[in-house]
Amino acid sequence: MNNREERLITAEKIEEILKYRPQKGWVTSFYLNIDPRFIVAEKFKKVAQNVYREKLAELKSGDVAEERVRQFERDFSQINQFLEEKLEIKGRTRGIAAFVNSEENLFRVFLLPQAAKNQIIFDPDPYLRPLTAILDEYHRLLVAIVDHRDARLFEVYMGEIMEHEEHKTNIRGKIKEGGWYGLEERRIERKIENQILQHYKEVAFACMEHFRKGHFDYLLVGIKKEDYPAFLNLLHSYLRTRVKGRLNLNPKDPINVIIEEALKAEQNIETEEDNQILQELIEKIGNDDLATSSLPNVLRALHFGACQMVVVDEDLTQEGFVCPQCHYITLEKSDCPLCNLPPVEVEDIIDEIIAEVLLQGGEVKYIKTDNPLLEKIQRIGAFLRFKV
Repeated sequence: MNNREERLITAEKIEEILKYRPQKGWVTSFYLNIDPRFIVAEKFKKVAQNVYREKLAELKSGDVAEERVRQFERDFSQINQFLEEKLEIKGRTRGIAAFVNSEENLFRVFLLPQAAKNQIIFDPDPYLRPLTAILDEYHRLLVAIVDHRDARLFEVYMGEIMEHEEHKTNIRGKIKEGGWYGLEERRIERKIENQILQHYKEVAFACMEHFRKGHFDYLLVGIKKEDYPAFLNLLHSYLRTRVKGRLNLNPKDPINVIIEEALKAEQNIETEEDNQILQELIEKIGNDDLATSSLPNVLRALHFGACQMVVVDEDLTQEGFVCPQCHYITLEKSDCPLCNLPPVEVEDIIDEIIAEVLLQGGEVKYIKTDNPLLEKIQRIGAFLRFKV
């Protein structure tokens, strides 16, 4: 993999790191909160040093080989150099994720749109769970803000906003605030009405073109309440299923207002999806359908390649063991049943489970810890491809 700094997290980039299996050395996975709203640059560098020293002391006091400890020191030296000399906090950067293996000249840094928990994991594989959680949380949105004369289209993703285009009409005459018609003379009223309809059709067509190009998952419409049904009727039927509601926005609103409203709507979408998925999973488990719950049962299904989607508490962690050759994951320290090799201890087998599910072509859904439905699946469950 190339060494580089990146801002935008995508499934393709995560998959690239996911498939990385070092032939030499282990991987230092480093996460740091650099949210400038709560911590100044001088302090987060000190925090990084403290997290490093704690991890180094832990490695030295454990049974980690001396050559591994020396590699960890070299890895962090590269991270520290980046923090001191190269880091530039721009836009909505709130955290850092770095993956380093100095034995194989690996150095990848992601600038994150939300704060990360300060931690260092030193394991045989990259620790990707915080990255996949961020990817799961953010949807790509198209915000279409429309009134009778103007329209603006914005793509919103991971706290960043990009304006695609503006649409303007040449409508003349006063248009009443409360409805479609602004002049008394019927002929002129019909002309203005047709111009507005044509304007809406052009915006609806533009939205469909962006959807065809893969620019968004969901559509939010900023428009007056009384005009919302008319605009929805002009959208392609594919798009109507992607519409997630109306926002109280107009084309003249400033960018910060637009992005704030869009992100609020996205959080509502996420909560709604979480509840729907959990309820469906609980129902399937109750009906002895293609679903399971609890960590041991999910692990068993994983070993058979049966997990279609793992649903997990975003804060659940569990120490465990992994085969160094085939990556067989287990809670017990026993020789691998496939390779007969002694396992390697890892800090969080939930991360190993997530990585394996993704490699098997499955999905992962993170649920916020405060969701009460999580207890009904013992904080982790899975939809299955087949019964095991």
